[in-house]
Amino acid sequence: MALYSIIIPVYKSSDSLKIIVSELSKMQTELGYKFEIIFVNDSPFFLETVNMLGNLRIGNDNVKIVTFRKNQGQHIATLAGINIALGDFIITMDDDLQHPVSELPKLIEGIQTSNAEGVFAIPNYRNRKHSFWRSVASYLLKKSDSIFLEKPKGLILSSYRIMTKDLAQATLNSYNAMPAVSSLMVNASNNLINVKVKHTSREFGETNYTFSKLLSLALNGILYYSSLPLRILGIVGIIGFLGSMLFIISIIFRKLAVGIDFPGYASTVTLISFFGGLNLFAFGIIGEYLLRIIKEQQKPNLKDLIK
Repeated sequence: MALYSIIIPVYKSSDSLKIIVSELSKMQTELGYKFEIIFVNDSPFFLETVNMLGNLRIGNDNVKIVTFRKNQGQHIATLAGINIALGDFIITMDDDLQHPVSELPKLIEGIQTSNAEGVFAIPNYRNRKHSFWRSVASYLLKKSDSIFLEKPKGLILSSYRIMTKDLAQATLNSYNAMPAVSSLMVNASNNLINVKVKHTSREFGETNYTFSKLLSLALNGILYYSSLPLRILGIVGIIGFLGSMLFIISIIFRKLAVGIDFPGYASTVTLISFFGGLNLFAFGIIGEYLLRIIKEQQKPNLKDLIK
């Protein structure tokens, strides 16, 4: 029987955790799944969370608790859970019940009945329960992912997902200082799909993903997982250099053909254009070198390239 490791980053939550464990235990009994539940406590000094996690561990042999020394963020917490997971499949979900436990079988069915290495749950947008500004920021994040990440066309990323053990390991092997788990998955594999699930209103606590944090996440995704900005810089630099050379030729031609009324104009403009173009060309070359340095740092483990 396959073991499913369910990783739940926890930040200042308590009552919702008890409901999650109760529903997962019921699902194990009724549907015959085998779960390993890993809570990663990202709020170590919030006593309600600490006490609740301690209580949940009593009598639940399949519950594991990981506690950080200080707040590290959802993505680091997720990776820490993946690092100790023993399951054949890794599931990640939030701690606020906006990812309904009852929808979990859809994720499991999605990865079992397809050849996919990862499945992202996406809400039925008519039932999506987010604030207006959160929805706007999420839309911008989705658009930046579409432009800058080399992901399968139409794929929508989310934190409610399931992946194979191999893909989870590949994700671990390539994480950086400011990781985004979904982006790491996309970097490791294109064999990813979506399934639609219900999305419920937040019953406990408040979201930590403000408009500014989501925009920051989008910026990190662009800078860490895409070489497109450096490519653009390189192209602009080379085009600028070629343009300045053409301008210099036109100034020289004008000087020789019809003359220029202002003494020193031709030499001044020529020098400014030359060195300006040279700077742009240098920026382009530097961009290409930076791109190669980044690619070298991100080179994959050869074992992770093999399914």
